[in-house]
Amino acid sequence: MREIEALETMDEFKDDTYNSFLEYTDLKSRSVQEPSVLYVKEGHEFLSEWTYFGQADGLLVVETKGETKIC
Repeated sequence: MREIEALETMDEFKDDTYNSFLEYTDLKSRSVQEPSVLYVKEGHEFLSEWTYFGQADGLLVVETKGETKIC
C-alpha cells in the first residue's frame, strides 16, 4: 500500500468550503473577546458556509446589510 503525503492531497484539493473555513477561522481569531454573534453581509460569497460554521460554534448568526464581522 502506498503512503500518501498530506501535501500531495492538499495540492489537488480545491474546495470552496475549505477556503471559506480558513477565512471564517481567520475572522474569528481576530476577535478580541469570546465571540457570540456573527454578522454576515447579505450576498456574501460564503454565506451558507459561514452560517453553518457559526451555528456549529454556538454563535447567533445574523444576515445584515452592513459589513461581515464577528463580535
